[in-house]
Amino acid sequence: MAESSPDTATENEAPGLPNEIDPREFDGEAFQHDPFPLYQRLRDHHPLFHDRFHNRWIISRYWDVDWCFQNNELFDRAVYKPDGPYKFGSTHIFGPNILEYGNSGQHRFLRNVIAGQFVGAKLNDFLPMVEQISDEVIDRFKGAGEVELVTQFSSQVPIRVISNMLGLPRKDEDTFVGWYQALIAGLGFGGKYLAMGIKARNEMWDYIDPLIDEREKNPGEDLLSRIIGAELDGSRMSKEEIKGFVALLLAAGGDTTDKAIANMWYHMMYTRPDQFEDVKEDPELWTNVFTEMMRYDPVVHAQFRHTTQEVEMHDRVIPERAGVILYLGAGNRDERVFKDPDTFDVHRDDLHMGRENRSGRYKDGKPGHLGFGIGQHFCMGYAMARQEAVIACSKLVEAIDNPHPKFKEHPGIFSPSIDSGGFRSPQELWLSFDAKR
Repeated sequence: MAESSPDTATENEAPGLPNEIDPREFDGEAFQHDPFPLYQRLRDHHPLFHDRFHNRWIISRYWDVDWCFQNNELFDRAVYKPDGPYKFGSTHIFGPNILEYGNSGQHRFLRNVIAGQFVGAKLNDFLPMVEQISDEVIDRFKGAGEVELVTQFSSQVPIRVISNMLGLPRKDEDTFVGWYQALIAGLGFGGKYLAMGIKARNEMWDYIDPLIDEREKNPGEDLLSRIIGAELDGSRMSKEEIKGFVALLLAAGGDTTDKAIANMWYHMMYTRPDQFEDVKEDPELWTNVFTEMMRYDPVVHAQFRHTTQEVEMHDRVIPERAGVILYLGAGNRDERVFKDPDTFDVHRDDLHMGRENRSGRYKDGKPGHLGFGIGQHFCMGYAMARQEAVIACSKLVEAIDNPHPKFKEHPGIFSPSIDSGGFRSPQELWLSFDAKR
C-alpha cells in the first residue's frame, strides 16, 4: 500500500449529517454555474469523498491535489493499457492522441516531439506572429463600437496562431476556425454535435493528408514537419497518428486559450472593474489577470486519474484501478493555502504571479495555481497560452477606447459539462467601446 498524502484530516460520511453530499449534486445545473459552495463542503468535511453513484473518488484540497500530481507512479492518466488489445484513438473524436497514453514511453515521446516549440527561444520567435494575428482579428471589428468577444475575438486568435505554428496555409484560417468549433462542440456535447465533430475531423484529415505527403518530401521549420520527422526507436508516427495529433493541437491548443481570454475579460468587466483601471494603466498586469484567473476560476476544473495500486489518504484506502477526480478548481480556492480565496485580486501577494513551472515549487515560497496541472502531465503549452492571452488582451486595450460591458447583467461563467472535464467560460460576452480615430 502506498504512503498517505500529507493532509491527514479524517472524512466522516455518516448518513444524515448536515454536510452530507448527494452525488447527484455534481450533475445539477447549479453546480455547473457555481461549483464553489460544493467545493467548500468537500474540502471542509469530505476531503476524500467516495462518490459511489458515479463510481469514483474525489480529491479537493490544494496540497492533496498537488501530492497526487507529484506521484504519477500512483495516479495514472491513461484509461487503457498501452500494451493491451485496445486500438488507441478508435473511440476518440481526435483520433490517436497523446491524451490516451498515460505515463507510458509513447506519451513521453509524443510530448517531447513538440514541447520545445512552446517555450524559450522558439516561442519568442513566434510572438510577433501572435501580435500580427491579434491585430488582424481586432481590425475586423474595431470600428463597430461593440464586439461579441467570444465569437469575434477569443475564439479567433488562438486557432489562427496554432495553425500558423503548424505551417498550415493562412488563406484557410477561417476554415480551421470552423473545424475547431465543431470539434470542441463534438467533444463536450455529444448527439448531433458529435456527428458534426466527426464530420469536421474527417474533413480536416482529408485536408491534411496531402500536406503530410508534401512535408515528408520537403520538410520545413514548421511544427507539422517536426511531428512528421520525429522518431522513437527508429520508427515514426503513422499518418493516422499524425492526423490525430494535429487535430488535438488545433482543438485543444486553441480551446483552453480561447476560454482563458474570455474569462479574463469577464472578470475585468464584471468581477473587478475597479482593478481593470489599474490594468489599463499598467498593461504588465495582464499577466496577473491571467494568473489570478487560473487560480480563481480556471478554464479546466477537473482532471481524471486511475490509481495503480491501493493508496491511503485521510485514513481511508482508495483501491487499485479506482477512478479519481482531482478538482483543481476546488484546490485553488483552499483557504488553507490562499487568503480570502473567494476574492479575485490581481494584486494578490500570496500567489506566484507570472511564469509557471511543472514542479509547482517556487523560489519565492508562494504557491502557484493548479490550472495547468503539475508534474509529468503539466500542460506543455502553458507558456504559449499565457503569452498569447496576455498579448491578445493587451492588443485589444490598445486598439479601442473605454471598453465596458454592453449589458449591465451577465449570466456568468458556465460549463455545460464541468464534471467530465468541460471547459468553463462565458457563453458570450458583449463589450461596447469608443472606436479610436
